[in-house]
Amino acid sequence: MLRHADPKVARIQGLPMFKNADVSACKHVASVADIVEVVAGEHLIVAGQLNHEAYVVESGTAVVLVNGEEVAEISEGEMIGELGLLDRGVATATVTTKTAMSLLVIPYNRFGQILNENPSLVLEMAKELAQRLRAMDARHY
Repeated sequence: MLRHADPKVARIQGLPMFKNADVSACKHVASVADIVEVVAGEHLIVAGQLNHEAYVVESGTAVVLVNGEEVAEISEGEMIGELGLLDRGVATATVTTKTAMSLLVIPYNRFGQILNENPSLVLEMAKELAQRLRAMDARHY
């Protein structure tokens, strides 16, 4: 796939989450997402609280904690916080940055619009969620 001339769109195209997305979907994400840098030790999501943003990891690593136990690690190209944006429920886990991170931040009030206008992203999210569920199942069986 050719990289877009806009550096932000090109950065999005380079992320595994968007490897199969068409250019218009990447442009749409770029138009609503902010790129933020965070230091290690920041809480991105706190269990029991409503989440107002989804994050796509551009670089760095975060850990997912349930009842204080680390259950997963999130790295480049993965999405964080999408469940709360899909169902508007409270977070079931705390997500904390393990390293400094660069994140694409997508606000909840634009998230649904992106998915409605770019159905291919819904499939990519579903695949990622299925992989996470399989990994959780594997830990318990």
